[in-house]
Amino acid sequence: KTDLLSLSVREFPELQGVMGGHLSHAQGFDKDIVDAIKEQYFPIGLDSTLPKRPFNIALALTDKIDTLVGFFGVNEKPSSSKDPYALRRIGLGIIRIIIENKKDLKIRDLISYSSNIYLDQGINFSNNELQRDISSFLKDRFKYYLKEKSIRYDIIDASTNIFDLNKISTVFEKAKSLNKVINKLIGEDIISSYKRAFNILNSEVKNKNIELTNTIDPGIFKSDYEKDFYKKTNEIRKYLTEILKSKNFDEAIVVLSSAKKEVFTFFDNVKVNDDSEIVKKNRLELIKFFCKTYENFIDFQSIKDINE
Repeated sequence: KTDLLSLSVREFPELQGVMGGHLSHAQGFDKDIVDAIKEQYFPIGLDSTLPKRPFNIALALTDKIDTLVGFFGVNEKPSSSKDPYALRRIGLGIIRIIIENKKDLKIRDLISYSSNIYLDQGINFSNNELQRDISSFLKDRFKYYLKEKSIRYDIIDASTNIFDLNKISTVFEKAKSLNKVINKLIGEDIISSYKRAFNILNSEVKNKNIELTNTIDPGIFKSDYEKDFYKKTNEIRKYLTEILKSKNFDEAIVVLSSAKKEVFTFFDNVKVNDDSEIVKKNRLELIKFFCKTYENFIDFQSIKDINE
């Protein structure tokens, strides 16, 4: 940061970091360190240059997180009309670095670590909700980034509902994969299958004294339609577990779309509201199992189907 005191940076503020790189080079620092210092303020906008190398990413991220922690710690947060310290730009920079380098990082731990460094220096923060406030702020910046990337509005809602500071890249990649197919047949198959199951489940459980316990008894299935629905859901759950580990979200979308036949055949031929309370509850448990399997990918409740 000593380059901030130089006459060059005072005259041309856009040279901050760049001059630091030149000065560190003159002092004999390693090239990786020099490059990281040059890029410590990157990115400075939505389409500007992004740090790509490990040292550069590490310094740019820690500098931005340290800045947010310091300002939010003393309740100097952006308002609806004012952002004198360009904290929104800094927050967007954090989001971009994580997403565009496709690296999920433990941001919560970094915020806590930065906060503890301030405390170790005898600086006591007045903000007792520091972690929550920064998380909410970065969630808002994430939402802005999705809008700028032309992600459909309901997919943005579905993504922010499952937002996790430590999985920012993963949530974005899921949203991007779903957004690519949402207006195609494969997307319609996914949403129509989920919505048909969820709407029936919701109407039966809502305002009724039915307590579901996440237990299914295949032994009391009365038809092959139930067995096929249960088998297909288990297959999807198994495939998704492996696919999501490898982060192949496009393939996950294909797997999710494959259940339409079993879903519609089940609901076209099986009376969920059976006269037997045991059978009825078991069928509702099966439907819930299916819905939860889909919700492991994204919050499909927030996605609109073609008729909404």
